[in-house]
Amino acid sequence: MNIEDLGYNEKLEQLRIGHNLQNFEIGRIITEHKERYVVNTSYGEYEAEITGNLRFTATGREDYPAVGDWVALTIVDKDFAIITAILPRLSMISRKAIDK
Repeated sequence: MNIEDLGYNEKLEQLRIGHNLQNFEIGRIITEHKERYVVNTSYGEYEAEITGNLRFTATGREDYPAVGDWVALTIVDKDFAIITAILPRLSMISRKAIDK
């Protein structure tokens, strides 16, 4: 499988270049479990976590990866990767939080 099969296109490639992410693998979030993710890439699926910097600079839920997001990642081994950046979203579905 290649990333074009997942929906990757020229506009996303231009965002990747514009954000200086050419040295990272690109993948799409397919599953989210709290702060652990499954990312599909042209090399296969990886379980992944975000970097500490992404976690530290997040101001809200929208700053974390969500299913469908394109991310730049560093592959650590055959099963695990670190998400270093989220490519800008071209569209988003959101819902209002439930007040407690």
